Amino acid sequence: MKKIVLLFVFCLYTFLTAFGQQKEFISYTVKKGESVRKIAKRYELRSKDILRVNPGLNRRPQANTVILIPNVNYNEEEEKARVEAKKARVEAEKEILNSQNHIIQAKETLYGVSKLYNVSIESLKELNSDILIEGLKIGMVIEIPKEKMLSPEEVRQNEFNYWAEYFVLHTVVKDDTSYSLTRHYNVSEDELLSLNPKLTEGLKLGMVLKIKDILNEDRLLELDELVFLDSIVTKDAIDVAMLLPFKFPKNDTLSKEQLFTNKDNLVSIITDFYLGATIAMDSIRNQGVSVNLNVYDTENDRYIIDSLIKTKQLDNKDVVFGPVFNEHVNRVARKLKGTPVIFPFYSSEQNIFVEDNIVKTVTSRKLLKEEVLKYLVGIYKSEHIVLVGDEKLSSRKELRQIGKYLKEKNNSIKNISFIQPENGYINNDRFVQELDALGVNWVILTTNDKVVTADVINNLKSIPSDAEVRLFAFEKGNNFDKVDNNILADMNFVYASSGFLIDSIPEVSGFYAQYLRKYKSYPSEYASKGFDVVYDVLMRMSSNDSLNLSASFKNGNSKRVRSSFKYEQKAYGEPVYNTAVYLRKFNEDLSVELLSLERDKKEKELTDKALSIEGVESIYTETNNFD
Repeated sequence: MKKIVLLFVFCLYTFLTAFGQQKEFISYTVKKGESVRKIAKRYELRSKDILRVNPGLNRRPQANTVILIPNVNYNEEEEKARVEAKKARVEAEKEILNSQNHIIQAKETLYGVSKLYNVSIESLKELNSDILIEGLKIGMVIEIPKEKMLSPEEVRQNEFNYWAEYFVLHTVVKDDTSYSLTRHYNVSEDELLSLNPKLTEGLKLGMVLKIKDILNEDRLLELDELVFLDSIVTKDAIDVAMLLPFKFPKNDTLSKEQLFTNKDNLVSIITDFYLGATIAMDSIRNQGVSVNLNVYDTENDRYIIDSLIKTKQLDNKDVVFGPVFNEHVNRVARKLKGTPVIFPFYSSEQNIFVEDNIVKTVTSRKLLKEEVLKYLVGIYKSEHIVLVGDEKLSSRKELRQIGKYLKEKNNSIKNISFIQPENGYINNDRFVQELDALGVNWVILTTNDKVVTADVINNLKSIPSDAEVRLFAFEKGNNFDKVDNNILADMNFVYASSGFLIDSIPEVSGFYAQYLRKYKSYPSEYASKGFDVVYDVLMRMSSNDSLNLSASFKNGNSKRVRSSFKYEQKAYGEPVYNTAVYLRKFNEDLSVELLSLERDKKEKELTDKALSIEGVESIYTETNNFD
């Protein structure tokens, strides 16, 4: 049908071209010295033919007079045919317009047609397969999609409607900051950036932000089944005790209402941990294991803890979570020999733990530091190293130890700069002096002090543009809470963590779903920790028929929502340590990747080879053989 229409249009076009110029009269401008007779002779006419159509014309008209000349080629029948053809063309065009078709004109493009009808180029191609084969041709008739493209305003409204269905939204108002939003909605800055890439340009008044997913009832029910289905062996019930300092009046039965009444920071942390732990126990129960829980409010009181032990309320427990203050841990573990005592948080003094039934669930800062330093030694080429500490004497000692370690492990490292605050801050001029203005600098932050961190970041922002800087830290603690991730991305910030980047897997979404269903809010960092620690311990105990936690350690590491666990016992009779460590690096696009020392060492070798005289082809081959 389309070809027939095309043929009709082509014939119509030819016909109109042939006869479109045939007029009954043509105009003529008289030249100087010309007479009517001379003009008539030129057009093969008689003088009276010209005088008849120009009444009152002098036989010797003045120069530049415009007169009419009869067209000797004019044919009345042909003119009628031309008029009819014109009418037919008009009708054809009307029919084409009514049927949502378009005739391609000379020099017309698909883009021009898409703009003319407010439709997309892709939709034109979908409806007109001939375009893909033959390309656009003059006279081709193409179909126009009936569904028009939306206006920018309509597109934006549709986008908001979609967001409102699937995301919690926030409209930016005066005094909003990234920090305040992360705290108010209990999300990380990385999560905000992943949902709102334009945040890299900063917050703007009126900006609508996607905060986090809205999980509807159907999705919640679906995700309920997805929380880390590990191997279950035991058929026995697990008796669990929790020693947590809620600081509430003595009450063995702690209601949800009580847990939410106190806004104290420590209480909030402990409360969130407990709420996450309850989700973990629910998940274990859903997999067929009976869990019996007793919660004791220790109020951080030694006498309450001693009373629990003395009255044998902790006897016959399969596992005890807590105490959370390090001064009580050794004593409880000593009294409960044979029962795992789980220390759920990190303490800088956890090295004082000595009992072999103590399980330290958080990787020590020492291990994090060792992993970062090992990585630096492995990839070092010729960078200038700057070690930054705080004002404490212990920090000065640590800086010297780190410098000695780096030089011993890599003899290419010769010069290391050391910076500590003077009079409470780090002077900018002094900081810049320690940098290599033309080379690559590694600035290694060895302290979690907030003031020192702020000084380092501010000083790095003001260094000469020729100097290249990479920033390293042993961990990303709360000293980085107010540091813009764009700055960290610019410096390819590297740090160590015991957590693994697995936020997107269904099991993690399952935890969020269960938490949201039960508590009508999203889990905090400490709620996630409560889930991770309790779920991992109970699941390990359930993996054998004797509920033996230590027997599960040989089975390797495990990854949960925010934490990973790789337990080791360095020597017989010592506590058990979590040794899971991952190196993370901020990329310039604000993504965070896991680093591999072996991979990066290989990259370094290939880079060195590239700088040598030859080997380009072998480099390409090796690069494409990376694991």
